[in-house]
Amino acid sequence: MYFPVGWPKYLKQSQNDSTPIHYIVSSCDRMFFAVLSAETLTIWYSKPSIQIVTYTQSQKCQEEFGTYKVAEWKPDSSMLAIMTSKCHVLFFKVEIDVSVPNHHCLFVQMEGRHPPAFIPKYNINGILDSDSVPAIKLYQVSHIELSAEISCCLSVRDELVVSTTDGYLNRVRWSGNKNDKATLHLGDIPVSTDLQQFRACEMRTLPNGITASKLSYDDGIVVQMEYSPTLGGYSLVLSSGKALFVIPPSSRSEKTTAHGVWAQELMSATALAVNHRYRLMAFGCRSGQGVVYMIDEAVGALEISHKLVISSKDYPDAAHIVGAVQCMKWTPDGTALALSWRNGGFSLWSVFGSLLVSTLGGDYSLSSESMKLYPSPIKSMEWGLEGYHLWMVTSHVEEQKDTIYEPFETSQLLQFYFLKSALSVNPCISNHEHVFLQGEDKLYMSTGDTVSKTTSHSAHFRGSNSCLNGNAFIGTKQWQIIPISHSYLAGNWPIRYSSVDRAGQCVAVAGKTGFAHYALFNRKWKLFGNEMQERDMVVSGGITWWKDFICLACYNIPGQRDEIRFYPRGSKLDNTFSQVTRVPAQVLLLNTFRDILIIFCADSHVMLFSVERKNTQPNPSVVVAKIQDVSLNNYIPHPLCVAGLTLTSLTSESGSRQQHTWREAESMLLNVSGKLLMFQRDRSGPQIKDGNHKRPLPFCSPSVVATSVENLWTTSRANLGKMQLMEALWLGCGAHGMKVWLPLYPRNEAKAHSFMSKRIMLPFKVDIYPLAVLFEDAVILGAACDAISYNITSAGEEHAELPLCTLERTSQIYLHHILRQLLRRNLGVHAFDLARCCTELPYFPHVLELLLHEVLEAEATSKDPIPDPLLPRVVAFIEEFPEYLQTVVHCARKTEVALWPYLFSTVGNPKDLFEECLMNGNLTTAATYLIILQNLEMPMVSRQHATLLLDSALDKEAWEIAHDLVRFLKAIDPNDVESAAMTGAMSRVASASTYPSATLSPPLTPTDNAPFNYSNVSNVGRVRTSSITTFDPMRDVTKPKLKMTASDPLSSKKHHLKGKAHEPTADQVYIDMILCRHARKLLASNRIRTLGYFSANVDDFGTVSWLRRERVRAAKVEDFVTALRDVHQQFEWPMPILSYTAYHQLRKNLAYSTSSLASSSLLDDDGQSPVSNGDKCEARNPDTITINNLGSINSAPSESSLIPSTADEVFLKPQAQKEDSSVTTLEVSDSSSLLGEFEVVSDAILSNDLLPPDLEQLTQEVANKGPQQSEIELRYLLQIFLEAGCLEWALIVAIVLRDSVGVMRTINTASLTDTPLDMAGRMREGLSYLELWTDTECIGYKPFFTSIKTQILVLDKIVEQTSRPSLEVEITPTEPLSVEEGNSSPVAQTMRTDTVELAVVKEDDAPEVEQKGSDCLIS
Repeated sequence: MYFPVGWPKYLKQSQNDSTPIHYIVSSCDRMFFAVLSAETLTIWYSKPSIQIVTYTQSQKCQEEFGTYKVAEWKPDSSMLAIMTSKCHVLFFKVEIDVSVPNHHCLFVQMEGRHPPAFIPKYNINGILDSDSVPAIKLYQVSHIELSAEISCCLSVRDELVVSTTDGYLNRVRWSGNKNDKATLHLGDIPVSTDLQQFRACEMRTLPNGITASKLSYDDGIVVQMEYSPTLGGYSLVLSSGKALFVIPPSSRSEKTTAHGVWAQELMSATALAVNHRYRLMAFGCRSGQGVVYMIDEAVGALEISHKLVISSKDYPDAAHIVGAVQCMKWTPDGTALALSWRNGGFSLWSVFGSLLVSTLGGDYSLSSESMKLYPSPIKSMEWGLEGYHLWMVTSHVEEQKDTIYEPFETSQLLQFYFLKSALSVNPCISNHEHVFLQGEDKLYMSTGDTVSKTTSHSAHFRGSNSCLNGNAFIGTKQWQIIPISHSYLAGNWPIRYSSVDRAGQCVAVAGKTGFAHYALFNRKWKLFGNEMQERDMVVSGGITWWKDFICLACYNIPGQRDEIRFYPRGSKLDNTFSQVTRVPAQVLLLNTFRDILIIFCADSHVMLFSVERKNTQPNPSVVVAKIQDVSLNNYIPHPLCVAGLTLTSLTSESGSRQQHTWREAESMLLNVSGKLLMFQRDRSGPQIKDGNHKRPLPFCSPSVVATSVENLWTTSRANLGKMQLMEALWLGCGAHGMKVWLPLYPRNEAKAHSFMSKRIMLPFKVDIYPLAVLFEDAVILGAACDAISYNITSAGEEHAELPLCTLERTSQIYLHHILRQLLRRNLGVHAFDLARCCTELPYFPHVLELLLHEVLEAEATSKDPIPDPLLPRVVAFIEEFPEYLQTVVHCARKTEVALWPYLFSTVGNPKDLFEECLMNGNLTTAATYLIILQNLEMPMVSRQHATLLLDSALDKEAWEIAHDLVRFLKAIDPNDVESAAMTGAMSRVASASTYPSATLSPPLTPTDNAPFNYSNVSNVGRVRTSSITTFDPMRDVTKPKLKMTASDPLSSKKHHLKGKAHEPTADQVYIDMILCRHARKLLASNRIRTLGYFSANVDDFGTVSWLRRERVRAAKVEDFVTALRDVHQQFEWPMPILSYTAYHQLRKNLAYSTSSLASSSLLDDDGQSPVSNGDKCEARNPDTITINNLGSINSAPSESSLIPSTADEVFLKPQAQKEDSSVTTLEVSDSSSLLGEFEVVSDAILSNDLLPPDLEQLTQEVANKGPQQSEIELRYLLQIFLEAGCLEWALIVAIVLRDSVGVMRTINTASLTDTPLDMAGRMREGLSYLELWTDTECIGYKPFFTSIKTQILVLDKIVEQTSRPSLEVEITPTEPLSVEEGNSSPVAQTMRTDTVELAVVKEDDAPEVEQKGSDCLIS
């Protein structure tokens, strides 16, 4: 509820103070603070925090009365009573000093920018602004001497209760007289363990002579006491350490006497604080703990509600370091308790024991060596106005080094600044949906809640599952800080109430008078235009939003009445536009539920109003009508005890799912001192009609839903997909964690039994303090504070350490807690229904993981036997979801290895789970199971499974996993594999302590970038044939890494030297064999792009050296046409487009040449243009010829087809994202023309107006190039193939790039090196068939083949020079292709047959053979 923010302040004291201060007490309105030292009394003002007046006792008075000890204010702040060390009570008059000018103000707030223009700031009534500090006159008026030394005092109504060491509780009037009739002696008070014993003692019915004993001398004297009007008695702490609650005698009857009740099991009390709102008594103990008691109303005994204990997680061994509890103070609204210790430090606790702040841990102090606590020991503390400041009197003993003087004590006045949740004073329903905090001059709201609610608010009403719209912002820690308008704060400090609307876009605040509101979308405050209207109203019962109206409960000062007002947000802030409804008593709480306003008044009545919006012009209005008035006098001990009020559609009987779409207000929830009461509608009687409307049903007697309730969350929205979450009631219970009242819907509602439970209350622990519940997102939101300590080294600075308090928003998933509780209670059906509606949440797999982990930790580490374990049920539950395998392995990775046998004895053998992952294709999860197997199984088993996973990773192109698996396999020590004992998997873990740690493979930890990383866990020497790599700045970062390898020799030399000392082992050779086999498979299927990714991601694979070895085996190309088209498809590289100029030039050249039949028929068919020719081809045989992709003509599937796929297919590459396609990579329909867009080409033909040559050339360059990343990769592969001597593939890549220089380099390499004859022959053969394919199917390549005609002739000469000596080799029959290489098309087989025939004929008969081959192909 309360969180410190910013720097603490050390308030500067006057130099006249010679003795250290030791006590501070505030007036009832908390505007003035009295600070005591041994001989001075100082009055401080609240805002600004400055010293007003100081009274110093004379030496004569000090000798007569003694030194000052403690003080008390009169309720009207007009007098002060000071207790002295010599049994005297001194009375001081506190009044305004009329002798001071400027309206009797000591300091005046001035307006103006420059000193000459400064003028006092006045309000509308001509009175100085509230920031001005009044002048106070302080003088002693009387004194009284008591019979013994004073131990403590207390102000009760119009009298003082003063305790003395002789056991008397003296009643002293403020006039200075003693009230002897009301004075009590401790020895006269009978004390029992409960009120039943006291009543039985009066009636003399106690058995065995048991009596209510009276206090004795050994019980001690009263050292602290407080009075509570809601409890109706005094809470006392005795010097013996005992504590009791005393009910004073009633003045109505003379026969009654005071009687007391012991606080049981409490023998070391040192401090006391009473919470009037929640009727709690908090006692501090010598052990440093706090014990909070409540009154059992049945027997009247004090029973322990909870304890305030610093856990070892927050601060180890706190009980021995902090000392006894020194001070305890509740906040003004009673929602938090400040507690300090004798040795230093303080903490802040919620009502029912949740730790909010502790300065023991964290960075509150830099002096970690000396165990110095921050702050220094606190002697006294007091809360400021509205709880925004905590004033502390701290003391510190200064030691004089190198001197003969004794250590002396110094004191400081310290002030902490706090933010508090708006729920603490204004628990309306809209404030429950946001993390919304208020300070004295600013508001804090979490931006994540705002964005989440605004994006999905409208969808929630439609009942759709739209929680994913905003869950990306749930984890944000950013705050939206809204400074409150200074124009409003100047006269209305401090802020008392604040409220935010449901969408999180509008806020409203109310201070001393009036109110103001702010809109986040325009960042403007809206204030009253008429300041008199602002001064005439005081918001007293809260403020909230209803649609676009501000609803508030206020007190009308001129009219002397209580009212409810509605102000429209869009209009001016003026009473003219407000809707006013009078109420009979002061409103303490208000809330809304859909179109109903509910208020709770000081007369313990609850009133319900219907609210209807009217779209009147020019401003909207509301119609408010009272519909019900309910008296709660019989159920509420005091109106102040009601801490929360809301209407809800929930009932104790959940009913069916269909009944919850839009139900009315079925129940009323009241939080009475932490006890949640539910008043349900009474449907037993007849429904009475009042005119045309039904009279609202009365409420039944209440039922207690829960106790120790601090906050409650319900929602009025409906979501049919998540009815169990939407119809649940969430309770924040402090140290008891949270509770959820969950509905249980039967599966078959028609056969549901009446004795089955309809709701269930499930408690669970939380690690944060809840401030909001996101129902659809299954998330709890809260806030947590931290500190950053700074060392101040400036000159003259007395305070060397200052912690900066920071605040961050926290969140926690709660779904796994509910699922665990339901499974524990054998309600697995309801757990499955609940989980199934949350599967779309992004963190649902984490929910399952938390569920399994918590149950495993609890049961596997339990020392007691578990006859009915929960783990099997949890595992069976998780098996119903597809995240099962992932959940199990992630849980195992985050659990100690010693707990794995217990886990896998339930979930099954990890080898079976690994194989199931492989079957499902979940390689990442399988890789994690491999880490489990490494620790549970022998190295040989883990190697076998790693090999299986490596094959699957290579096939599915999961390069990161393959890279890590290669490292993992090479890191396995061969000695471990050979000498491993044949033991079971589980026995190895069970006997792990008997084995040295060096024999086990160390655990492998995942890196941040990759899902899993297999570290090098042994110093195994191995040969790495890596390539020289260079950095490529053009590489797309989203692509898999592709190394620019130049050559292998430099790195191979280094490894050659290492190879002498470390020869490759059989395991390393086996791994290399796996990699080589996969590389052969890629080359056989023409997947050279995948081969590039493979070589780039597998470090230990030397691509160049392997290609050099395989250039005449796996790297040879059997079908150039298929390979060329495969490369185009893999790299998304467009087929070339023939420009209009090139087309006409080609026609002109072919007219004078002996072209092939196919070329002449394609280019010149009865003098038609290419467009008409294409249309004619389609019309002639639409099933035979298909024109596509801007220049490529594919024949329909037949025996003469080269490949079955067309260029319009989309190829999905898992290893890379799709590049930005250029214009040429756009898909073209089958009816597209050969030359591009039909309209553009036809217009150019008709007008005979060709494009300019430069523009046409630029267009061709853009159209014929693919993505830039593909070009980089192709040129890289070209360099690799040339370096390895794979000239066939190098020639194909150069042709795809249309790189004539690359073709020339390839031909030159073939001529200058010892190129095998069959390779040169295949290159020449492939070029021949590529030329033929160009003539028949893709004439876009025709200009390029014309440009490399010279290189083709050079290749012809190379083949001719070497053909005759190697004739016998060439005429050997072609071997059939292996399974890995695949079978080529019939045309490819025909091409190879023609090549054999071409090699055996004579040179002069070559043209005849070519003509024969062409005829055969075309036919």
